[in-house]
Formats: sequence, C-alpha cells, structure tokens
Amino acid sequence: MIEKVGIILATYNPPIEFFQKQIDSLQNQTWQNWICHIVDDCSAPESQAAIKKIIGDDSRFICHFHDRNLKHYYNFERGLQYCAQDTTITAFSFCDQDDIWEADKLEISLKKLRSEQAILVHSDLQLIDSHDQTIHLSTWDFEGRKPEAATIELLLLRNVVTGCSLLFCSSLLPKILPFPYQDDVGWHHDWWVAVVAMQMGKIIHIRQPLIRYRLHNSNTVGAIQNAGKINNELLLWIAKKYRIRGKSYLIHSKLSQAFYHRFTEKLGSEWFNPFDDQRLDFGLGILQLLYKSWQKGYGAEGIAVRILIFKIIFDIQQIQKYLFKNLFQD
Repeated sequence: MIEKVGIILATYNPPIEFFQKQIDSLQNQTWQNWICHIVDDCSAPESQAAIKKIIGDDSRFICHFHDRNLKHYYNFERGLQYCAQDTTITAFSFCDQDDIWEADKLEISLKKLRSEQAILVHSDLQLIDSHDQTIHLSTWDFEGRKPEAATIELLLLRNVVTGCSLLFCSSLLPKILPFPYQDDVGWHHDWWVAVVAMQMGKIIHIRQPLIRYRLHNSNTVGAIQNAGKINNELLLWIAKKYRIRGKSYLIHSKLSQAFYHRFTEKLGSEWFNPFDDQRLDFGLGILQLLYKSWQKGYGAEGIAVRILIFKIIFDIQQIQKYLFKNLFQD
C-alpha cells in the first residue's frame, strides 16, 4: 500500500506569482499520493479567486476559506485538524505559500522517515530571492545551525526545525493537538511540533536542501545569518536602539511551561519532570545551557545571554510591582 501524505498549505493574500510556483512544485512531486488542504486565513476576495483559479480542477487540493483571521500559528492548527479527519493519511507536512519544493522532497523525506524508524524528519533549505536566484545553498550553514546537536533543552532555547521542510508521523497528532493557547503569538507551529517530536521519538536531520526557501519583504519568518550567536544578538540589540522589553524571556518561559504541562497531563508521573534541574524555566540555570550550546556547537549562546538578561530584568520588575502594591498602597 502506497502511503498517503497530508499537506497543510497556509495562505494569506499570497503573492500570486510565488503561489503559482509553489503549486507547480507540489504537482511535480515524484511522490504522487498526497492530499493538500489549502487553509486560507481570511484573504481578500481577489486573492481567494486567484487561489481557486490556480488550483483549477486538481482534486488533490481542498480549499478552506475562512472569514476570520487567526494568524499563521492557529491557521496551521486548523489545517492539521482538517487533515486529521482523513484516517488514510500516515504522514503530515507543512507548506508555505511562496516557496518551491524540490521534486523529490516528499519521496526522500518519507523514505528517510520509514527507513530510520523516526517520528519526524526535516531537511536543509536553499535560500532564494524574489527572482528565484540563489542567496545561499544552505540555510543551516547560513544561520549556523547544527540540528544534530539538539536536545529538548537546547531545542526549547533555539528552534532549528523549519516548518516547510518537515514531515512527521500521524501518530504524533494526539500529542500535538490542540496547540497550546497563546494570547499573543510568540512561538511558531514548527517549534511546538519539533519539541513534541523530540520528546516522543527520533528526529532525523537531512543535510540536503529539499526546499527553495524564498526571502522577500512579506516573509512571516525569514533567515538570519549566524542566528543565535552572541555577536549577532548584540548587533540586533544595537539595531533596536538598545530597547529591552523582556518579551523573549516570556516566550521561551511560556513555551517551556506549555511543553511541561502537555506531557505531565498526557503521560502522568512516570514522565520525567523537566524542571527538576531548573533549566527549562530559563532562570540562572540557563548558564548551563549556554555552556552546553557552546560545547556542542549548537549556536544558541547569544539567545541564552539575552534571555538571562531579560529574566533578571523581569524579576526586578516583578519585585518592584510587589513592593509598590504591598508597601506603598497600604
């Protein structure tokens, strides 16, 4: 029996030229047993009409047009919920609206998933510009990623799994869904799926670009050279005119808490408590993660320093609020 892959393609007013190329690359896949749910996040009527026109009569595409904009995180979640209704699907893949898939993307990923008995596979990506010209042959080299060094703790510190490159087993769905609630989206869908997969089984890293990942002005998420390194974090801080809001610490902390609660609820007391050593609450124990990242060449040392600084500032602010409330208002 040939396995069936479910593809979730999230759209929001897609640039039509890029969207056409993405659809073409799906139709040209060497692995042909797939179904694609196009989940549109309240695009303008003319964009929805263009999507329908490009899809034409290809029955492998199922369009879902919504009148409420949920943003990308929740849009991918409802796409998974649509796919989950089809019990013949054995593996799932996310798809952006403006990239180009290599023709053997699904075939290589699926064969690797099964031959390695993994629960998730993901690949490197080639960076291209708006004119399909190559910016860099490897996103992993460009950003300084070393996914082979990932652990749950390091993955919670820095995500090295890009959503459009991954493929995961349907057995992962009950652990992924529903997505943890976010009142203001801080982490993306691929980060959540990656940490869940890391806990539940084996992740395989394919050092071959199977996606041509497009960088342009409308990217929800892009690529940053040497992301996560201390010198790069310093340059970003300078570019932001030394502003400190502490949002990064809160995002990491809330993601860690969501991860912890999901698995203590699902698996009970037999599952290890990730907060036993106080690393995943991103307090002072983050210094251990900083050293581990440096030792393994994971490239998250700058993120660790940034979060530690924000954590200290956040704690000071909380103390100030407490003192003001309990000393000065009485």
